[in-house]
Amino acid sequence: MEKEKVSSVVGNASSLILLAKLNRFDLLKNIFGSIIVPFTVKKELLKREEKTSEILILEKELKEFMRVVEVKKVLDLPLGDGEKEAISLCLEKNVKIFLSDDKKARKFARTFNLETIGIIGIFLKNLQNKRITKKKFLDLLEKLMEEGYYISPELYNKIMRLLC
Repeated sequence: MEKEKVSSVVGNASSLILLAKLNRFDLLKNIFGSIIVPFTVKKELLKREEKTSEILILEKELKEFMRVVEVKKVLDLPLGDGEKEAISLCLEKNVKIFLSDDKKARKFARTFNLETIGIIGIFLKNLQNKRITKKKFLDLLEKLMEEGYYISPELYNKIMRLLC
């Protein structure tokens, strides 16, 4: 039986850009009702002037699936502006899940008792919910690494053990 969708999650640019590069926003939509992003993250998502396919995907999803929200009070954290605003927005809107692939930002988010999820977690939840197969999971993982995504040997081995 498929798990119910979580209503919303606050997203940081890193995971959203990766999903756009893979053209797999459907994987997010399988899990979350909507993605909330602060204005700074929206700017980070669209900062390139050229209209690449990933920018076109992000523009479409910003109109249809993501909600852009202003942050009232930004926490003073030693992170980039997008990460600070996204974590602040989680706390402000009482959203318990922070979507990011930035290791440092995820660590800070957990200090505020926020659950963190990144692109590998998105793949795993889709696999658990039978929305993708193990083969598709491995294909996505390979494409992700081709895009320059770094996975430590330890994490890679852990993923392979989970899949077997």
